[in-house]
Amino acid sequence: MKIIISAILFIFCAHSYSQSYFVLESGITLSVDVNGYVYDLGHYTPLSRMTAKGGQFLVEDTNILVTVDSKGVLYRKYEVLPKHFISKGMNYFINETGSLFTIDQDGVVHINEQNTEVQGATKFGGNFFVTDKNEIIVIDPSGALINQIVEGLEVDDILLVGGQYLITSRGALYTVSRDGKMISPSEERVGPITKKGGNYFIDSFGHLYTISQDGSLKLPSLPLALKVSSISKLGSNYFIDTEGKLYTVDLDGQVWERWLDYDLKTVKLTSL
Repeated sequence: MKIIISAILFIFCAHSYSQSYFVLESGITLSVDVNGYVYDLGHYTPLSRMTAKGGQFLVEDTNILVTVDSKGVLYRKYEVLPKHFISKGMNYFINETGSLFTIDQDGVVHINEQNTEVQGATKFGGNFFVTDKNEIIVIDPSGALINQIVEGLEVDDILLVGGQYLITSRGALYTVSRDGKMISPSEERVGPITKKGGNYFIDSFGHLYTISQDGSLKLPSLPLALKVSSISKLGSNYFIDTEGKLYTVDLDGQVWERWLDYDLKTVKLTSL
């Protein structure tokens, strides 16, 4: 078992749980925690059998749900799963009968059957969705649902939803904190979003914005080697450029370059 970052460091990351993953052409699966550290814990994913994916989960052969726990371990759950998803996010998915499946930070699945909020869901973000009652339903790290009504925000005005953010037709940007709070429009005026990640996005001006755990919008300092225009593969809290360089986004919205022994040009599956 190979751990990219020291196990001692992992233990002391108190809020850390595996936020996402990516899969190489060989099937080797690496996980990324919320602090932006990358781990190789010996996991393998048969790409030919993968039928669905989300930020903290993937599905094999429509009946094997693979989730990621707080230590980056992937668990294969052999249980009855929906053949079709109406929609999905980073930590939830909805089946054709309207049941909501949420996934907590320990990789445990919680099922909410015939949830009335889900029946009115119209727009789907990474850790939230919007209902026809103008409610924002956020799924927090425990898998619980938090209902919010945001004053002045109408569902028909929402132009785009991303991982932890949404933008209205008037250009107002709302962000979502990890604990389920909607943050009022930022004073920062961003251009049209061209690339969407989980806790980051890139606008038409080539600016890379990140969202910290408290929902703050940031223009972080970037590693010298990073060229935003070369970003080609996007994940929940990481991205890879055309040269195969890996960058991760931590809880504070900071961007870090990570060096691995693998050729990341062979990444075939990301968590978005």
